Amino acid sequence: MIENRGARLSPWRGVGNGHNAFAIESFIDDIAKDFGKDPLALRLELTEGVPRMQHLLRTVAAMSDWTHKRDGTAVGVGTMVKDETLAAGVAEVSLDRATGKIKVLNFWAALDAGIAVQPRNLAAQTEGSIIYALGSVLREQITIRDGHVIQSNYSDYEVARMSDVPHIEIKVVSTDNHPTGGGEEGVPLVACAVGNAIVALTGVRLRELPFSPDRVRGALGA
Repeated sequence: MIENRGARLSPWRGVGNGHNAFAIESFIDDIAKDFGKDPLALRLELTEGVPRMQHLLRTVAAMSDWTHKRDGTAVGVGTMVKDETLAAGVAEVSLDRATGKIKVLNFWAALDAGIAVQPRNLAAQTEGSIIYALGSVLREQITIRDGHVIQSNYSDYEVARMSDVPHIEIKVVSTDNHPTGGGEEGVPLVACAVGNAIVALTGVRLRELPFSPDRVRGALGA
């Protein structure tokens, strides 16, 4: 019997690191805000003694031009660790406040899976997992009514479309550590980075997925 812990867990969230990363990375950003610190700088402080993650954070900071002043957009950062594979990502988002629709404009990710045996394949898999997660983060949702699933096809269960896909840049960092695999590491990064970017843009924390337009408008009081 599955214990009800008050969290809706869907298959895309994997074996725990997905929803746990979303909660942890949101909390870290909230701490950074309370202390008046830059979210990425705080993560560098917290990862002192973990050079692999520090390198990934500095890599995505450079890739995204993290400190660049933006007009009408904002960036958010997220990290994840799974089976000794480390990843960090930065999302740049905009928001139509009238409709509540989030647009992910850019996504930068750096990945360290030890010795990268096939780095181009690893980058491609990570890019695909980011696109896969976009649909889950922005609007995919199953509704059950009277024991039946309401959605019937991709017309009302909207996976990510081509128009949703941002510019994506992946950096595979090959190290001397044992190869640990990768591919799905992009999935948890999306909710973390996009959620934190929305906070940077609006000051409002979204704590439940997906970040659907109705939910965004409700959070903004629209």
